[in-house]
Amino acid sequence: MSQDEVELQAQDLINQVNEEIKLKEEKIASTNTNNSLSKAPTKNDLNKEIDSNKLSKQNTVINKRRQSSFKSVCSSELESLDPPQDIIEEEKISNSEKKEEENENKRNMVRSSIGSDSSLENLTIIHDFNLKLFTLISCIFCISTSTLSIIGSLLFDRLLTFNYGSNVVEEITMNHTMIYILLGLISIFNMGILSMISINNDRMLTKLIYSELNWFFATTQFAFASLFLITLLWETDLWTINVCLSISMLIILILAFYYTEIKRKKNFSAGALIFIFIYISILFSFITYVTIYNISCILLENIELQEPNVQSTIRFIIKIGVNGVQTILSFVVLTYLKDIFFALTSGYIVCAVFIHENFSLKESENITLFIMVITILLGVLLTLCRYGKKVFGYEDNEFAASKDLK
Repeated sequence: MSQDEVELQAQDLINQVNEEIKLKEEKIASTNTNNSLSKAPTKNDLNKEIDSNKLSKQNTVINKRRQSSFKSVCSSELESLDPPQDIIEEEKISNSEKKEEENENKRNMVRSSIGSDSSLENLTIIHDFNLKLFTLISCIFCISTSTLSIIGSLLFDRLLTFNYGSNVVEEITMNHTMIYILLGLISIFNMGILSMISINNDRMLTKLIYSELNWFFATTQFAFASLFLITLLWETDLWTINVCLSISMLIILILAFYYTEIKRKKNFSAGALIFIFIYISILFSFITYVTIYNISCILLENIELQEPNVQSTIRFIIKIGVNGVQTILSFVVLTYLKDIFFALTSGYIVCAVFIHENFSLKESENITLFIMVITILLGVLLTLCRYGKKVFGYEDNEFAASKDLK
């Protein structure tokens, strides 16, 4: 029985007792009035009346006591009654459902606000014709100069500053065929960016290029393409190396403005993942190696190498130092940004240096380079095993929404 039903039964019993008492009092009063009208009261009648009054008073007192005791018993029973277990469980389930509904509404509000913000941004981005034109020209310029550089390397042996005449520098040069493959891959990425911007069917890629990267990305493209153009126009000497070093350091400085921001973004579209997320990592890794290589060329130009033993020692230090710095940078970006594409490109470059002169593991520097390549690959595999799809910038929608709410 519920609490309300018990209270109703108690109230009904109390009302019944009160009605019985009133009926008895009315009967006594009617008998008294009839007796007074029919005959004068005698002494016995008066005594009976007194006794009846006393009995009625006693009955009222007893009834009141019964009512009070009955109320106390009912209240104690109501207090002792616990709510049923199924009611408690239903209340818990309803509360949990309400909380889930509230959280879902909040998540939907966050998602809708994000979507509305992105749509509003896209409306303003599409009208920036100058930035779009500048980006398209930079991609075309990059494709054309990298292709001409490959042709110039085949005809005139001019490929960036990798054809510098020192014997020691020749030891740290990448294999030309592997350079061609890397430059062809970079050209394919630029063709993809060119087509995606022209078609304009990937909203996230459009937002990244026109809003997040802005003018920095196109400037990086122009500076990178100018490296190939300079080495095609002028022969490779110390002056050309200094100019290329300045430009490559400028590219690294510009990349620093948006590289970490791109790597920390989540849930890319297919086009943005391939042509922005991966391409920037490959470009950054290649430019880093070119910069370190040009620095080593300038250092070697200022060192007099006369004795053969000194030459072999310097060659070993420069070869291991250049590739060692590239390997250390790979582990830094793996640790802090989980950028496996930078590390894979670095491993590819070290492998290209390793097989350029000879593929023998008898020499100590070749053994060291081989160990570097293996450690980079192990680092990439461990990062993939630990972080999974987060390495590619993907997270669950529920997790991303809850993080936005916090």
